[in-house]
Amino acid sequence: MPEKVVLSVLEVLPAPAQQTAVCVVRCIAGTAVLGMEFVTVLPQEGEDDSFSRLTLEKIEWYGKEVEQLDTVHSGKVTLSGESVERISPGCTLTSAHAHGTGE
Repeated sequence: MPEKVVLSVLEVLPAPAQQTAVCVVRCIAGTAVLGMEFVTVLPQEGEDDSFSRLTLEKIEWYGKEVEQLDTVHSGKVTLSGESVERISPGCTLTSAHAHGTGE
């Protein structure tokens, strides 16, 4: 079973396109790699919490594009998917496979 990966969103930056989010994150557990899918619980107005699936499209570490972000490191990431506009500082992103929703 793949390791659980957890990213904590520290800051949300202006996004270059719709359904895209650019965030500064800290990797709390595991190693995040390009193409990895994440799930976060985003509350909907008047509804129960819903899961949002996001794909890790880009990782920058100290201004350089890299393919992975290891535990305890922070970096700037680009995520794509529905509901990205609702990501805010303090959100936690967990690898989809840890929820049984990924490969």
